[in-house]
Amino acid sequence: MTGLLAALASTFALAAADPGPALERAFPQPELNYIVMDVRSREVLASRWPDANVPVPVGSLVKPFLAMAQGGARGGRFPEFECKGAESGCWLAHGHGRLTFSEALAQSCNGYFLNLARQVDSGALSMVAAKFGISPPRADTAEARIGLGDGWQIAPLQLVRAYAELAARRGEPHVDEILTGLERAARIGTARAIGAGVLAKTGTAECVRPLIPGRRDAGDGFVLAMDPAEAPRVALLVRVHNVPGAEAAKAAAKMLGTIRTGK
Repeated sequence: MTGLLAALASTFALAAADPGPALERAFPQPELNYIVMDVRSREVLASRWPDANVPVPVGSLVKPFLAMAQGGARGGRFPEFECKGAESGCWLAHGHGRLTFSEALAQSCNGYFLNLARQVDSGALSMVAAKFGISPPRADTAEARIGLGDGWQIAPLQLVRAYAELAARRGEPHVDEILTGLERAARIGTARAIGAGVLAKTGTAECVRPLIPGRRDAGDGFVLAMDPAEAPRVALLVRVHNVPGAEAAKAAAKMLGTIRTGK
């Protein structure tokens, strides 16, 4: 480990020891839920998430696990894809253009991942879900496989542990490409509010618990961030009601600052 990484590890071991009180003071909003986990020990360091063991839709946060299931196809290489926007089923109406896998993950391109999802065997996806300790999709559709609708639900605690496991498998087939996409997401992609030096993925899911009973909210914004990118020590899962994932990333960025400094 380099001197810089050693210093980072030391800082995180100290700052993340008990981030709960600082997070409660700085982020009292009821519409914001979070789980903070030690990536190495998988110990929950802080949490404000009702029913964290109950599966919920998590939007595009499922995409790395879809990629793991597809990675064995095409001789172990992820395809390039031309995203044509609405024509490709993407959220970005004018399209992302031609994308590599890491670019598509950074931008959470639905067109790319719908194309990927159609190539995945349901048995392979179930095996990946079991490997990472998450529930498999309950709907066998391309849309469910990329997190659209409620066809793939995962308990928040399962999800954080699954991302921690992904980080622990650095160097294994396909994992480095996924981590590169997550690093790009934080630096220049949908989670760019967080900034460089972090692994991150955003998602927007159907709202399952409206703040006001009977009201249909626009959706829930999710962010999963692991910090620092080179050797993650802390994983943070954030859900903000009634905002998209890119907006939730702004809250996650501030929360990471509190976790780092205790302020």
